Amino acid sequence: MVDIIGGGILGLSLAYELLKRGTPVRVWERASTLGGLMGRTRFPELGGMECDRYYHAILSSDRTLMNLFDELGLRSRLRYTATKMGFYHDGAIYPMSTPLEFLRFPPLRMIDRLRLAYTILACRQIKDWRRLEQLPVAEWLTRLSGERTVRHVWAPLLRAKFDGDFSQVPATYIWSRLVRTTDTRTKGGSQELMCYLPNGYQELIDALAEAIRQRGGQIELNATIDTIKVEDGRVSGLVVNGHEIPADHVVITAQTPIARRLLPPEAAAVSARWGQLDGFLGIVCMLVVLRRRLTPYYTLNITDERIPFTGVIETTNLIDPQHVGGYHLVYLPKYVAADSRFARMPDDELRQVFLGYLRQMFPDLRDDDIAAIRIGRERYVEPIHPIGATDLIPPITTDIHGLFLANTGQIYPQLTNGESVCAFARSVAEQIQPIVTRHPPAAALSLA
Repeated sequence: MVDIIGGGILGLSLAYELLKRGTPVRVWERASTLGGLMGRTRFPELGGMECDRYYHAILSSDRTLMNLFDELGLRSRLRYTATKMGFYHDGAIYPMSTPLEFLRFPPLRMIDRLRLAYTILACRQIKDWRRLEQLPVAEWLTRLSGERTVRHVWAPLLRAKFDGDFSQVPATYIWSRLVRTTDTRTKGGSQELMCYLPNGYQELIDALAEAIRQRGGQIELNATIDTIKVEDGRVSGLVVNGHEIPADHVVITAQTPIARRLLPPEAAAVSARWGQLDGFLGIVCMLVVLRRRLTPYYTLNITDERIPFTGVIETTNLIDPQHVGGYHLVYLPKYVAADSRFARMPDDELRQVFLGYLRQMFPDLRDDDIAAIRIGRERYVEPIHPIGATDLIPPITTDIHGLFLANTGQIYPQLTNGESVCAFARSVAEQIQPIVTRHPPAAALSLA
């Protein structure tokens, strides 16, 4: 038996992959619902309309996800859309969806545009990312794209993504991003193909949960893990909602700072090892439900440093508005360090501040265009991997027999998304299944 702490997409995917390999599992989720960051939010004031709490995309090139959809019978549910992208720069919006629009981007000279195109092509040719891991992203981009392009395009985007400080960000970040996103282009590069499930990632979450239960796996909701019990260098149990339960093999899928809190004093050395690289950015994200379309773009990147959002993500330019009650969904994300003023800002103040900036961008936005607003906050979202820190990434196995760590902080150099998470879950299952098989599990028990 493998006990998996966390019922998000990583924990559920891992449980499913282990069950496919004949290993029994039990999933523990603190919340009353599954899915974690990929869960849904409900609007009673809009007739019970539901949508994703945060924005998530599925790319047509996501091979692991596509295989998973096939296995779970979801492939026929996918809908494909050619999306558009724009840039908000110096108070104006510029389309950037086609090569011609790219060549017309006013802030850059022709030589800058050509060098930017060269940067994208150069990324596609790089197969060994390890040398990039030692290079500061700004230095690497300046070498490829030129100082002007970095100043007008890359630096503002990086500053927004990393809450102002990207000095320790390695070149692998942009390399991974460009390789993944350019994979979605149709032949000729004129369109960006993305896809979605009509009810969002919740369909995948529900399908995984059903498959887990059908294969004999257990899922326990409202289950708070107080601590992991360790005796003689081995996992011996879990304390769940104040009750001790026998356990032999435990995988923690929570982010590293949370995972460390679950360790007992006997695992101090493991905690110290994990603590060598446990930095995460958080996020505040305001979801604005509109009665009309705001832009034609799925992603509106922002290089105007007067605007604090990372971007304006209008997901109903990907998904059909009919799936969300005919409304239009606009997400305004802001990645934040723990000490950011936006992280500490009360919801009412954040709402007014973000709406003020949104109206600065779109002066014709009226109060009666807005049907509802939700503000989401998460403390640990984006793993921080500084330059040259690959060797500090915690391994999946530990010195405590039966204790494993598998979270998004170990996914590198890929970006954290549905594709990379599900691929990582499969890799983790392949690594720990032989270890578990060599040591028979204790009898499975559930919470009463």
